[in-house]
Amino acid sequence: MAVTPAPIGVVPAPDNLASSLNNDQQQQQQAIMAAQDAPDYNPQQQPTPDTQLIDQDSYNGRTPQATYRTYDPAMETLSSSAALSEDYDPPGPTTQVDADIQKLAESLTLRELAGQMTQIQIGMLLDKSGELDLGKAEYWIGEWGVGSFLDTPTNHGGKYLAYSAKRFAKIMQSKRLDSVHGANYVDGAIMFPQQIGLAATFNTTHAYEAGRITAKDTRAAGIPWVFAPILDVAVHKLWPRVYESFGEDPHVASVMGSAVIKGLQGNYKKDRTRVAACMKHFIGYSGSRNGQDKSSAWIPDNYLMDYFVPPFQAAIDAGVATAMETYIDVNGQPVVGSHFYLTELLRNRLGFEGMLVTDWAEVDRLFTEHRSVPSLKDATAQCLRQTSVDMVMVPESESFAKDAVTLVQEGRLDRERLVESVAKVLQLKKDVGLFEQPLSDPALLPLVGSQQDIEAAKEAVRESVTVLKNEEGVLPLSKKANGKIFVTGPAANSIRALSGGWSIKWQGAEKDEWYQNRGETILEGLRHEFGSRSVSYAPSVDFDGNSIEEGEHGSYLQAATEADTVVLCLGEKPYAEIVGNIDTLDLPGGQLQLILNISQRVRGSNTKIILVLVEGRPRTLQWLPDHVDAIVMAYLPGPWGGHPIAEVLSGTVNPSGRLPITYPRGPSDMGANYYRSGIDPYKPLFPFGAGLSYSTIEYSGLRLNHPELHTTTYEKKDVGDPGDLLEEGKEAVGDENDDGEEAEAIEEIQMDDDDSSNAAQVLKESHHHHHQKRDTTTTRLRKHPSGLPPASISATIRLKNTSTRPVKETVFWYITQDYRSDIMPEAYMLRGFEKVSLDAGESKDVKFRIRRSALAYHGRNLRKRVEKGSFTLTVNAMRPEAQSIKFNVV
Repeated sequence: MAVTPAPIGVVPAPDNLASSLNNDQQQQQQAIMAAQDAPDYNPQQQPTPDTQLIDQDSYNGRTPQATYRTYDPAMETLSSSAALSEDYDPPGPTTQVDADIQKLAESLTLRELAGQMTQIQIGMLLDKSGELDLGKAEYWIGEWGVGSFLDTPTNHGGKYLAYSAKRFAKIMQSKRLDSVHGANYVDGAIMFPQQIGLAATFNTTHAYEAGRITAKDTRAAGIPWVFAPILDVAVHKLWPRVYESFGEDPHVASVMGSAVIKGLQGNYKKDRTRVAACMKHFIGYSGSRNGQDKSSAWIPDNYLMDYFVPPFQAAIDAGVATAMETYIDVNGQPVVGSHFYLTELLRNRLGFEGMLVTDWAEVDRLFTEHRSVPSLKDATAQCLRQTSVDMVMVPESESFAKDAVTLVQEGRLDRERLVESVAKVLQLKKDVGLFEQPLSDPALLPLVGSQQDIEAAKEAVRESVTVLKNEEGVLPLSKKANGKIFVTGPAANSIRALSGGWSIKWQGAEKDEWYQNRGETILEGLRHEFGSRSVSYAPSVDFDGNSIEEGEHGSYLQAATEADTVVLCLGEKPYAEIVGNIDTLDLPGGQLQLILNISQRVRGSNTKIILVLVEGRPRTLQWLPDHVDAIVMAYLPGPWGGHPIAEVLSGTVNPSGRLPITYPRGPSDMGANYYRSGIDPYKPLFPFGAGLSYSTIEYSGLRLNHPELHTTTYEKKDVGDPGDLLEEGKEAVGDENDDGEEAEAIEEIQMDDDDSSNAAQVLKESHHHHHQKRDTTTTRLRKHPSGLPPASISATIRLKNTSTRPVKETVFWYITQDYRSDIMPEAYMLRGFEKVSLDAGESKDVKFRIRRSALAYHGRNLRKRVEKGSFTLTVNAMRPEAQSIKFNVV
């Protein structure tokens, strides 16, 4: 088939889709979309496209054809290690709109401009049976030229994604999916652990690979844009989106989130196996006062900047293409209508230049819920006049588009405001290839769900599983002894429980059968690992704690008494967002009672009880830990988690997962994070970073190469080494003694105590200062004067594996300011981590660079500053092997 690139503004759709698509392409369009909303989903029985829907006249006599770049594995030349290195400069959003795109945006009518800024859910084009409704398509695409679709279609709707614009529009719609732990809505794609599990690996390679494979599989479904990753820090343990986050620490969220973005995007403007990523939800979404989803947040501005903003800044630095604002109000300001948050902070301070989209129906909520304005039209006016929003997820109403047009006609809104945003919308479409290649590459189809991808997901699970208790070394279980293992609990034999929400459906799959044998339960994994004869199973209670046996005490108790080991699999049933709101972190009483029943029945015997927790947030266990011999946190590992969990229990895998979130002891700990101030109590059940292995690691010789660090900013002149070049718009710290390391970029360090400027004014000053420096082309730099302390120092510690097992060990580097005059210092603050592989008996030195940015904080006036004084560097704080050393900032 000849390849004919279509001009900008014309949808390259075949004149007869059914005959133009080859068999692979037809199968792809009919089968690849998850379309699994109905339990009787069968991708092989999808109807073929209706060729009557093609109108040749709409293409001005042209017969454009879709173009493909055939997938070639050799194109994956950028390894994860290279992409994650500090030297890698990822491509970001196009900052200067291309001339043809600008011309196209300016040529559109008001209705077309408003339409391009509108995102609707795909169901708005379909009838109740899931078939394309021509009247609805004519209205939304033909009359309004809607710019974007979201969500998967019904089980009969996937066929329409290939030619959604057809005769109705001149610009291809962008489509997006919530591919949040793999391409979780694409049939046959491999799901990875939810983000909280990825964080537990403390291994950026797994985050990168999850992103890369997610992108490939989402692209195979014809979707070039995903709403991932989520970068909110999980500061409240009740929050139902904890499992979608990277945990409570801003540095972990920054590093792991950036790795996912690099995996998703790669060089997305050229590589059509990659997608545009979307960082969400900006900003403060997880800071809910009561832990409930979509509740108001009260967050001091300096806390916001120090704890909530860093992951988003890191994502911007990683080149994230798009961003999504948040549902909520922060300190009384609805974010979707806030000039401060979406213009001053996001655009001016942080430098985001990509496309910004709202969350679900957020503009309408300015009127219906936030009560900021007296009408829907005023809601549209506030959003467009006060913020930098480019696309509005309506998603089921035309009020935004109508009101935007009316506002321009009434003179309340400039047409150029719409043109500016539409140019970004169209530029993204061009960058992801929608104008040249609207359909996906059929060569990607056979790569979806490959064995290689399954192994990548399993390896991530292996490194995420976290052993929290191991009384008397009960783990690992011996595979050689002829012991009997009894398995029970609601999570024991359920793939849907392992996967959680956002898996096939928004609230998770309703039945295990929907996974079509793609996955392995914990029971199946144990039988795989120990043999079917050694492993028995009986049901006991469901996730709500209700008995699912006849009689008060059924066969599970008898089976427990006959076993050498009982593996109890407890946790949470699937949920997502507001549906997951709860009032208490306690596990349901029936689950807790199950533990007590079995513990009392086997008391006095040699039977050991292993508790495996399959949960998206840390549910409090009350007195339960005293009644079990081992506790294993599995998080939500995904469909393929069963066997890796069993491998950890058997010792085939030496566990290396660490908690990326504080595990609370009781109700008073729901909002406790390890980086609380020193006066706040912190006595959790398990602290941040907890986790055991089957090896013993000896830490020794913590030392610094210099006891003092200097804060003054020095310029360098006569630069000859490219490593000394100063990034435009930033200040630099240079030191002739810092081992040739590139000059550090840091912004707005202040040493004064002036509190006269408010937050908005400081952001404006920062923006002005930023652009003043950006325009400077003759910056003169000079070397740090000799004789003064260096502007960065390094720490080293030695690790030795004193056991006979190879091990992967995560080293955590925390910095504490001993005294701080402006804002109370944190008890600890994680500034770096590294996962190290050690063979049996092997020793390694691990190094950490202490830069000035690691000492900075935002004061009461929102200025970022470093305060002179004493600091403490602690390795593996809150763990038995913790070691500390002092240094001074002068």
